[in-house]
Amino acid sequence: MKGRIDTGGFGWVILGSLICFLAWRVRLGTFSEPGPGFIAFGAGSFLCVVGIIMLLSGLVSPASTEERVPWDRLFPRGVRLRLAYTVLLLFLYTMFLDKLGYVIGTFLLMWGLFLNWERPRWVTSMVASLVTVGVTYLVFEVWLHCQLPRGILPLG
Repeated sequence: MKGRIDTGGFGWVILGSLICFLAWRVRLGTFSEPGPGFIAFGAGSFLCVVGIIMLLSGLVSPASTEERVPWDRLFPRGVRLRLAYTVLLLFLYTMFLDKLGYVIGTFLLMWGLFLNWERPRWVTSMVASLVTVGVTYLVFEVWLHCQLPRGILPLG
């Protein structure tokens, strides 16, 4: 049945509007000299657009709410566990980045993300993590001269 509005988009519009408001209060700046809220304002605007698309998609979609795929079939238990695992890794990364430093913290994060729990290949995931940390360290610290968190290693 056409004409149903997907109410899930309201949350994204509200969240995007809140982010835009907070970014505007910090200072947007200009395109040539962006301020601290410039990227956050862009992200909030993007969330608002996605929410509006979700709200309006029900008006043109031929599928009714009864025909939509249920949550359990859309995201099976294994997918939900991997999603929770990834969110937990990112949370721990943000909590311990300053204490461990960029090199150790990013290596542990990448190792956890690269590791396949069904068929663990420890060496492959460690090498991929080392390469990722090495390349990003060279790009940001050496080439672009960005200061990365030092942590417990006396690099620099």
